[in-house]
Amino acid sequence: VTDLPKAVGQADIVSAATMSQQPVVLGQWVRPGTHIDLIGAFTPDMREADDNLIASSLVYVDYVDTVVEQIGELMQPIQSGVITRDHVRGDLYDLVAADITSRQSGEQITLFKNGGGAHLDLMIANYVVDAVNTQSA
Repeated sequence: VTDLPKAVGQADIVSAATMSQQPVVLGQWVRPGTHIDLIGAFTPDMREADDNLIASSLVYVDYVDTVVEQIGELMQPIQSGVITRDHVRGDLYDLVAADITSRQSGEQITLFKNGGGAHLDLMIANYVVDAVNTQSA
């Protein structure tokens, strides 16, 4: 796209896969109800989202212990006091669950931060295949 703020503001789902050390997706661009996937920026000095977006989102990660303590996306806003560790609501399973841990209104912004857990891609793919096979049987 040629106008990133406009594109983000119109999107239902935004995915970022960068090596950026500065936020490339700003909270002020994101409209209510959007889902954000952050799959790049995997070191303590990298960021794809600004503090505003992190603070205003329901945040989920692939593995809480490693992402919160080793990835700049969350380490930096925790260290500066913008959020606390408790701001992370859970992992991918919590994000997709249809209970109180997941989105409760169409206005909430959800954000998933992948810290590099390719094992989760395999687990989700396996889950989808099993679900499809169960429905086909």
